[in-house]
Amino acid sequence: MLTLSKNSETSLKAASGADETWSGEKTIERLNDLEKRVRQLERKYKQEYSPATSLRARSMVQNFCKHLTPMDPVGLFFERVGRNLDGGYVMAKHYAESGIAYSLGIKSDVSWDIGMVERGYKIFQYDHTIDALPFEHPYFNFRKQGITGETSAHGMFSSLSRQIQENDHFNETEMILKMDIEGHEWSVFNDIAEDNIRCFSQILVEIHGLKDVDKLVWQRTRLPGLEKLAKTHQVVHVHANNNSELRIIGGYPIPTTMELTLLRKDICDFKPCKRNFPTEIDQPNNPNYAEHILGTFQF
Repeated sequence: MLTLSKNSETSLKAASGADETWSGEKTIERLNDLEKRVRQLERKYKQEYSPATSLRARSMVQNFCKHLTPMDPVGLFFERVGRNLDGGYVMAKHYAESGIAYSLGIKSDVSWDIGMVERGYKIFQYDHTIDALPFEHPYFNFRKQGITGETSAHGMFSSLSRQIQENDHFNETEMILKMDIEGHEWSVFNDIAEDNIRCFSQILVEIHGLKDVDKLVWQRTRLPGLEKLAKTHQVVHVHANNNSELRIIGGYPIPTTMELTLLRKDICDFKPCKRNFPTEIDQPNNPNYAEHILGTFQF
């Protein structure tokens, strides 16, 4: 039971910024509020760290991570495209004749886009947070527009499916997609039709919000999109963004933000992955922090 000394009462008064003299009833009321809050925190702590809750969290993490377990693409190698540190992506060396790539989320960096132009690609770029690109190129096609899911698209936002239709790319099967759209990736994957996601032979995506992977709402609103993606594409590379924290959830170290490379499953055969992540061609997003070590990331 919490008690309040005279000194504590004076401190509470000072912290409140109140000028009036506190009555005994008001002090007791404030103490009761504080005690109620302490008990709520105690119950929350007990619930979150109980054995039953830990087992549930472990099961949720395993269910999530099994869709991210990387495989090795048979006969293909990897390279890094884009600038050093944040902005570069590890890709499989599988470049198609279509020569079309989508770049969702630009900010001030078009180094990946330039790298793809050098490989013969025309780039369709989308970002509602900037007015113009930091660098122009004849093969760049920029729209000041955000990308989200079909059911959330309005105002400055459109859906990826809608843009594929407007660009007359719905019959393409060898496009490449790069996506860093700060959490909207989940609604994109939830809403996009399987035929549209099959248009992309390779997908590079940064996924966010993994600190809540053990929450039921996360499983309900995020996992279906990942399950849909796993039907058509296989994860072949993982990297933890070291600008985000590494949390222990259900006994597993889980980075709260990850970069994934996926290949469509009909591109090649796959075999169990023997690489440890980060690999020698990975780079930290932030050079001031140590890389998050994921090992083989097998679940």
